[in-house]
Amino acid sequence: ASLTMTLFILALLIQPVLADVEPGDLIDKSNYEKIEGMVPDYVLDWVKTGDLQMKIGKLNFDAKEFFSQEVKDNWQANVGRYKINEHNGIVDTKTGEMARGIKGLPFPEPDPTDPTFPVQLMWNYMITENFLQGTIKEKLHWLLIGRGGVEKTLVLDQYYGQLDPTKSEEDWAQLTVFRAPFSMSGTGTLAIYPLDPSKNGIRYAYTPELRRVKRLSHRVAGSDTHFGLDGAPDDSWCGGPKTNIEEGTYRYIEERDALVCYFSADSRKLDWNEKGELGMGYAETGVKHTLGFEDDGWQGAAWHIMDLVWVKSKVWVVESKSTDPNYGYGPCQGWIEQGTFHHAYKRITDPSGKLWKGAYYPGQGVETPDGKYRLLKNIAWVE
Repeated sequence: ASLTMTLFILALLIQPVLADVEPGDLIDKSNYEKIEGMVPDYVLDWVKTGDLQMKIGKLNFDAKEFFSQEVKDNWQANVGRYKINEHNGIVDTKTGEMARGIKGLPFPEPDPTDPTFPVQLMWNYMITENFLQGTIKEKLHWLLIGRGGVEKTLVLDQYYGQLDPTKSEEDWAQLTVFRAPFSMSGTGTLAIYPLDPSKNGIRYAYTPELRRVKRLSHRVAGSDTHFGLDGAPDDSWCGGPKTNIEEGTYRYIEERDALVCYFSADSRKLDWNEKGELGMGYAETGVKHTLGFEDDGWQGAAWHIMDLVWVKSKVWVVESKSTDPNYGYGPCQGWIEQGTFHHAYKRITDPSGKLWKGAYYPGQGVETPDGKYRLLKNIAWVE
């Protein structure tokens, strides 16, 4: 009996800690076991090594309700209206033609048993990013941060929006112009895309040194790093080849509990200015976030965003691959929050399948006082 009791007590002592968190928890390298399985392995490693810590909280708004009025008005009408074809394009089942002029989300209630389910999730993201926000002008800051702090800052203006399908054969346009550093100031690209992946888009580039516009292939190598950063264009979402979606293959893996990060527990209230614009940046809202290198007492990674809110949620996990032999990535794993379609994580491997790098995407709920403009935005990515 004594031996049995001893073994029983020993078993209790070595029982592993079950992964779970509650609002108010601070997760760091002392208790990282509490989030095992709730974040990708590379994020867990950041916490284990002290590069990152997580303040667990809860949202004071329902993120699943942060859709525009247009999305809500077309929700039921779009259920079952669209399908994915063999090129990962969107077909309107009412007309049998490739979709154009989509109102709201094309796949508001995607079915995980549908083989095209992961592609539907990707299109929900692209439509939100390019159509549902309206015509957008934004200033982006890309930071290259080493252990000692910021090594390079790129500042660029970006404009994009939906095109009128009755006046254009293309569906959306994106213009990017660099403002800093001085050596790149004035360099710009204009890309115009169709919804139909089988059609060619248009891409132009201009540099002050050449003083001329050059036409480029619209099919960029989205896995190639650029501008001295470690990041590549396709790192900005958790899918595969973004501008070449027809070259991606997708597989649904599972649903799971996860930690998803947001910039704030509260939605950000915005209002229209005299130009009819919504100012979402620090200059308009006064809301600034602190990076690790700006906190004298922080001993972790200089790139860590100190004041994020990490909330327990459920995600769908999908795998993406490119069929292009020149694509730089192997299989990528994306975690997408259920109900919001918010991209939470992207795990990137090299062509051999070995972990290369990873990203996480803080979200932010934004809305106008009348509630007519309401959106959950991915306004940054960290890798």
